[in-house]
Amino acid sequence: MSEQQTSGVVIITGGSSGIGLSTAQLFAQKGWRVGLIARGIAALDAAAESLAADPASVATAIADVTDGAALRQAAATIIEALGPVDVWINNAGVSTFAHFTNMSDEEFRRVTDVVYMGTVNGTRVALEQMRPRNAGTIVNVCSAIGLRGTPLLSAYSGAKWAMRGFTEAVRAELIAERSRVHISVVYPPSVNTPFYSHATARIDGLPRPPPPVYQPELVADAIHFAATSRRRDVLVGGQTVQLGLLNAVAPALADRLLASFGPRSMTSSNQGIADARDENLFRPTSRVSSTHGPFDREARSRSVQLWATKNRPSLKSALTFGAAVCGLMVVGRPR
Repeated sequence: MSEQQTSGVVIITGGSSGIGLSTAQLFAQKGWRVGLIARGIAALDAAAESLAADPASVATAIADVTDGAALRQAAATIIEALGPVDVWINNAGVSTFAHFTNMSDEEFRRVTDVVYMGTVNGTRVALEQMRPRNAGTIVNVCSAIGLRGTPLLSAYSGAKWAMRGFTEAVRAELIAERSRVHISVVYPPSVNTPFYSHATARIDGLPRPPPPVYQPELVADAIHFAATSRRRDVLVGGQTVQLGLLNAVAPALADRLLASFGPRSMTSSNQGIADARDENLFRPTSRVSSTHGPFDREARSRSVQLWATKNRPSLKSALTFGAAVCGLMVVGRPR
């Protein structure tokens, strides 16, 4: 895939709700043919219907990303319908909110298998398609939690950190073989999606994203940017940048701050959140989900940080020009 490609075929795992569906909608709006992979047929059908008037531009396939053979078959079904895959997005995710010692072995393993091994399986299938053509981009959707582990989310934190390390290793291997296949990582902040309604909970209260919360369309924009610009990493939101910097510069302080404020900021007793509960750790959800969760009133739809990231070359040029003008003014000032 060239760095300026504006259309093609994109395959998205976990594409029937939340960030995955929002990303699918954005790619479809920009003229891409979209393939969606998820576990539930009803949700997939509803997602496909929402994407485009032309049914030939959308294909769906059922698979659990923990099953590599099923994922490979799902990809083959979509590719047969739409053509060779140009962009593969590993987005599927589940979680359990609980103190580590209150989480069962099965729950911990399931989160790890979906979030981490699902990414491994998806990357393997994508590379099988892309390496022979020496073209394509894989986008792994990580999290701010991949920059700093968070209490109540030990399994999810560990899986996202594993995803990050895995991606770095495979990227280096591709560079070593001079491959033109590119791997990018996107780090979303807290996002208003059904993720929190779907998560298993072993806590006092109900799971919620710690503020500030952003809308999924913003993350979809970042994923599309990562896929088409071939940027190595794309962080979304000032919260994500600050969390990564804090953990790099003062990890002990991060420990104390998250111990004090983390659990309180991640639980709620709101009835609207309770009404939206539909756990999906071990089974597909029983409802057709949307892109948004129950946090629209507080969610932000813009990020100055993401805008600056996308316009980095222009900002650099503007700053350089501004510095040059200031320098000329200083030099030319009468003495």
